[in-house]
Amino acid sequence: MQHISEIIEEILVEWAYRVHDGMPNIKNTTHIQQLRESMEELNLPNNVIYQVIQNLINEVTDKETKFKARSKETNKIIYYKNQDNLDAGIKSGHAIPYEKSDGEEPKEPETKPGMKIDPNPMGKKDDKDEKPTEPTIDTKKVNNISLELYGESGTEGLLQASETTLQALQNGYKKGADYVAPGNAGSCFNENMSNEGVHILVQNPDLSEDELAQIIFDRTKDEKLGTEIKTTSIQSPHNKDKGTIPDELKGKENKQKRDLYKSCIIAARSAISKTKRIRKGESEARNQVGFGKETKIDSFGGTKNDIDKIKEKINSAKKVYVYDKETGKVYEIPKDVMVDWVDDSGGGENPGDTAVISMDENGNLLYDGWSDKINYNALQGNSTLNDDYTKQEKNINKLVEDGRLDKQIAQTALAIVKEAKQKSAEIEKNYKKAPLKEAKFFSNYVGDEKERLHQHLKNEAEKYDRDGTANHITDRKPPATEPGLMQRYGVDTYEELLDAMIDEAENGKPSGKVLKVIGRIANRERKHLKEKTGQIPPQLDTKIILSDAREQALDVQKDTMTRLNQLKGKTSSGKEKRLGDIIGFQETIDFLHLDKIEEPSGDDDYNTILKRNTHLVMEGTDVPPQTIKKCLGVNNLQDAEDNFEVVQDEELIKDQETKQFTTGKVIYIYAIKKGKRTFIGKKTYRSKDGPTAKTSNTIEWSPDMQECFDRNREK
Repeated sequence: MQHISEIIEEILVEWAYRVHDGMPNIKNTTHIQQLRESMEELNLPNNVIYQVIQNLINEVTDKETKFKARSKETNKIIYYKNQDNLDAGIKSGHAIPYEKSDGEEPKEPETKPGMKIDPNPMGKKDDKDEKPTEPTIDTKKVNNISLELYGESGTEGLLQASETTLQALQNGYKKGADYVAPGNAGSCFNENMSNEGVHILVQNPDLSEDELAQIIFDRTKDEKLGTEIKTTSIQSPHNKDKGTIPDELKGKENKQKRDLYKSCIIAARSAISKTKRIRKGESEARNQVGFGKETKIDSFGGTKNDIDKIKEKINSAKKVYVYDKETGKVYEIPKDVMVDWVDDSGGGENPGDTAVISMDENGNLLYDGWSDKINYNALQGNSTLNDDYTKQEKNINKLVEDGRLDKQIAQTALAIVKEAKQKSAEIEKNYKKAPLKEAKFFSNYVGDEKERLHQHLKNEAEKYDRDGTANHITDRKPPATEPGLMQRYGVDTYEELLDAMIDEAENGKPSGKVLKVIGRIANRERKHLKEKTGQIPPQLDTKIILSDAREQALDVQKDTMTRLNQLKGKTSSGKEKRLGDIIGFQETIDFLHLDKIEEPSGDDDYNTILKRNTHLVMEGTDVPPQTIKKCLGVNNLQDAEDNFEVVQDEELIKDQETKQFTTGKVIYIYAIKKGKRTFIGKKTYRSKDGPTAKTSNTIEWSPDMQECFDRNREK
C-alpha cells in the first residue's frame, strides 16, 4: 500500500509544477483549481480530491477566523470576519453565541452530484486493520514459479497463445500497430497481462493476489511495455483495498516501477475474476450439458490476429456454450451467431476487449467475454456531437417502427435534430480559424520577437518530454506513436519548424497537430505579452472566440433536448413520456450497455445472452449484470426506462489558465424512482485534441455506481 506521505508528496510536486509563478496559495482560486487538476492527473478519486481541498480551506479558515457563532436556523458553526460582524449577527437573531462545550460540528458544504465526504479520504484504517506495507509473498515459491514459467532470464515467452501479446510487451504500445488493440499503454498492459495471469493461475491455482502480482511484475518490469506504464492508481472507492507495494519500490526515484506494480495488482485481480468465472462455467456446463472434465483454457485480446484465432476455435468446435450466473443456465450458441458476435468485438453492440475460452476433450467450447477497464472511473463510451445527432435520428425512426412514436410527431422531431446537426457543424467548422489567425499574426514577427517564438517551441517540446506524453514537435521520446512535426517536415531547427508550420497554416489545410502546436505557443506568447505589457493584441486574443463558439455548440445540444421534451412518445411498456427523456435513455443504454441487465426471453434469445455474457471487469472487479441491476435499483430495462429522466444538471468546463473561457461541459445523468434520484453517469463534452478540435463526448459511471460496484465485489 502506498504510504500517505508518498501520496501527499506526489500531490505537492505536481501542484507546485502547475502553479509555476511561486508557492501554491490555498487562498488563490486559480491555485485551488490547479490543485484539483494535480490530483486528477494522479487519478485520485473524486471524493478524495474534494475532501483534501475542503480540509485545506477549513484549516485556513480555522486559523484566520476567531469569531464564531452557531446558526440559529441550521445549528451549524458560522464564522465572522470581526467582532462587530459577530455582534450584528447575534443581534439580528441569525446567530447565537458559540459555546465550546457545544462541540464543533464539521462543515457540510454542498457537493457535486454523487460526491460523498469520506472521513478517511486516503483509505487509511485503524492500525489494527492496516494491511502490511509489504505484500504477503512466499518469495521462494514465487521465484521458482517464475523460473519454471519464464526461464533463467525471466523473459522467455508467454503462456498464452496470442503472439500479439508478446509483440506488445517487447515493442511497447504503438497506436495503429497490428499487434495492439485500440486504447493506450495502460489498457494494453491490463488486457494482455490479466490474460497471462489466467494461464499462470491455471498452472498454479493456489497463488495469492500478491504472489500473482509479483510474478507478473517480474515478467514485465524490463520489457518496453512495462516501462511505459505511468500514473496508475488503485481507487477501490468502497473497500479501500489499494493492494500492497513492496518496500523496495518506495521513494520518488521508483515511481515508474511503483506504478507498474499497481498495474500488476489490477491485472492480477482481473485474472482471478476471469479464472473464477471460467471454472464456475466449466462446472455448470458439466452438470447441465455434459461438458468434459479434461479442459484446456486459452485467452485472447482484441487484435485482429487474436479475433481470427477465436473464430477458428469456434468454427472447429463441436458445440459452443456460454454460462449465465444470474439465470444459472448454460446456453448453447450457434457457431455462426458466435462468430458474428466475436467479429463485432470492441464496437457496435459487443464492447468486448478480451475473451477466455475453455475447450474440453470432446471439442466443445465454453466462452467468456470481458470488457476490461483499468479503473472504476474509466470511460465506458465515446462519441461526437455530430454522431449524437445521427444516433438521435436513428432512434426516432426506430421508435416509429416499434409503434412508440406518431409519424407526424417523428417528422417534427427529425426536423429539430436536423436543424441542430446543421447548426452544430457550422459552428464547429469555425474552431480552426483561431489558430489560423494566430499563425497569420506570427508571420509578421521578426528579430527578437521571432526568436521568442523559437524559444516557446523549444519549451513546449521539453514540456512534452517532461510530462512523458507524445512529443508532437520532436518525437524524441516514447510514447509518441507517429512522427513529430520536425520529422514530418524534414527540418532540424525550431526556426525551420516555425516557418514550415506558418506556411502550411497560411497556404494549405493544416493538420490538427499543427494547429495544436500553434495554439500552445500562442498560449505562451499571450502569457509573455500579458506579463510584459498588461495587454494582449486583439489578433492574438482568440480564446474568447473559441469559448463563445464552444458555448454556442453546447447550447444547441441543450436546446435540442429541451425542444424534444416538448413532444411525447411511449416507453416500451406503453407509458407516455417526454421524447427527449426516451431518446436520452436509449443513448445511456448504448453508452453504458445497460441492456445487458435484461434476462433472455428464451434459450434462443442469443443477442441478449451474449450481451450479458460480456462482463465488465473494473480494476479487477467482475461486474456482472445482476450487480449493475442491483446498483441501479431496478428489476429490468423496462423498469429503468419508465423511471428514467435526463436531468440537465450542467457544469461548464473552463480553461486551465484563466478559468474564464468555456472548453466544454458536464451533464449528470439520473434515474428517478419513487422520488429517489440515483446518480448513474457523467457525460462530458469537450475537445480531446486541443481547443480548435470538434467537440467529443465521453461517459463514465457515476461515483455512486463505482462505489456500489466495489461494495459488491466478490472476495
